[in-house]
Amino acid sequence: MKTLRSSSPVATRAREGKPPALLKPTTKRRTVTPSAPLKAPVLVGWTGIVQRQDNSLQIAEVVELDASKRRVYVHYVAHDRRNDEWVSLDALRQPCATPPAHKRHGGSPTSPRQQPRARKRVRHDPRRKAPRGGGLHSSRVDPSVAHLLEEARHKKTAVKNVEAVIFSEWRLEPWYWAPFPEQFQNQALYFCDWTLRYTTSQIVAVEHRDAFKKSKAPRRPPGVRCYGPDADDVCLWEVDGEHEQLYCQNLCLLAKLFLDHKTLSFDAEPFRFYCLTKKTMGDDGVEEHTLMGYFSKEKVSLLNYNLACILTLPQFQRRGIGTLMISLSYALSVREAKVGSPEKPLSDLGKLSYRAYWSHVCLSLLETYDGELPLKQLARTRGLCPEDVISTLEHLGLLREWRGQLVARADRREIATKLAAIKRPPRVCDERFMCWTPPGDSD
Repeated sequence: MKTLRSSSPVATRAREGKPPALLKPTTKRRTVTPSAPLKAPVLVGWTGIVQRQDNSLQIAEVVELDASKRRVYVHYVAHDRRNDEWVSLDALRQPCATPPAHKRHGGSPTSPRQQPRARKRVRHDPRRKAPRGGGLHSSRVDPSVAHLLEEARHKKTAVKNVEAVIFSEWRLEPWYWAPFPEQFQNQALYFCDWTLRYTTSQIVAVEHRDAFKKSKAPRRPPGVRCYGPDADDVCLWEVDGEHEQLYCQNLCLLAKLFLDHKTLSFDAEPFRFYCLTKKTMGDDGVEEHTLMGYFSKEKVSLLNYNLACILTLPQFQRRGIGTLMISLSYALSVREAKVGSPEKPLSDLGKLSYRAYWSHVCLSLLETYDGELPLKQLARTRGLCPEDVISTLEHLGLLREWRGQLVARADRREIATKLAAIKRPPRVCDERFMCWTPPGDSD
């Protein structure tokens, strides 16, 4: 096998053998003098100062205990869950005198949409008929029950359950929990670059790779090419979730390790998966394709979503892969003569990628705008829906109200200044290399 290269989920520090560096919290941090390790027993929910391997001090909450190894799993309060980790009991310092707000109110931090609403006291009427179709998906679910279910889900998925993801060349540190079968948990998993089958044995992984090479099967995702190879040898492959269930399920499991809000893991049939690859030549002179990322799309979307989930693998981030896949999703929508929008909510990285893409597209349209078409129709030529265009123009400060209507108003110098201020223009697809036709209605 090739020499493994590590990819940090936070920065490139792991490539140099250094621990991942956390982003500094936006709030002002109080300087704390390191003290001796705690002697008092620590329980789940304990919140206090933790000294990390780089000797930095962070406020963290204990999520789980492992008494046999004298370690605890902690969540750093000011940071994303991707930075959660196991630390030694000796790393714990003094507890916080005043726990963070979410601890004082009990439970785990939740977004405003997850907060339980106040219950109205309704007098019971025996003549009132019970609603049809109960269950967890009913709109009449008790908000307090929904909150308890969310807390139970958060507790179950709070601890990362895979040590590492290993391809032939890369060793990746997972960011989040994923629903792998129990026999594969708390171990390093070896993934095949082309079939995405995984195992805990390096020997089995090497044997599988060698057997796959001897089979003369194409070393790429098991789908139909719909883009590329372009000038950078990038290709896009369409994989049907119904015809390639095992591959798509493994792809979803892999993605869940790096996406906090992803829920789909096994029901892949209603989706198509678009896998972005880099074409290279193998040691034996045979063409190979390395998976860099993917996005999925519902076969039938009532809300006109043109993208359900998107992921750039950590080792290929900061290369414009995210915006490239976004532009490809809109290129597919244009060929379908539709407008589209991503499924919400977006991840933090997804929001940044989409905002960068939308801003560049809207400014480019305004730069050459001649007034012949309404902006709404002009956006349709790029597959953008009006709501996303309006929110982007508002973000750019170009939206004005004129005679009771919202209009985009800016001179060409202002537009040129905003375009020049974009330090890293989004990477977009070259439609000359598109070779895709919309699937038939029979799908």
